[in-house]
Amino acid sequence: MLVALILFLGGAAVGLYSHVMFAFGLSGVVLALSLVAWVVRGELTLAGILVLFAHLAALQAGYLLGAYLRARRPIR
Repeated sequence: MLVALILFLGGAAVGLYSHVMFAFGLSGVVLALSLVAWVVRGELTLAGILVLFAHLAALQAGYLLGAYLRARRPIR
């Protein structure tokens, strides 16, 4: 849960200050690190895949919130 919270907050920061391609790359990094962890630990289970999807969903939800808040800012 703590990892999902960190990913959500990171996604919100990306949404506030960056563009969608950065969020796309960040999702790739999360996927790559998860695959490395699975190979090192030697376990690939359905539960691990579901946790990966939950982490990616938290990242994307944070990005959507950040992008929404950025779009609501008044233009200077």
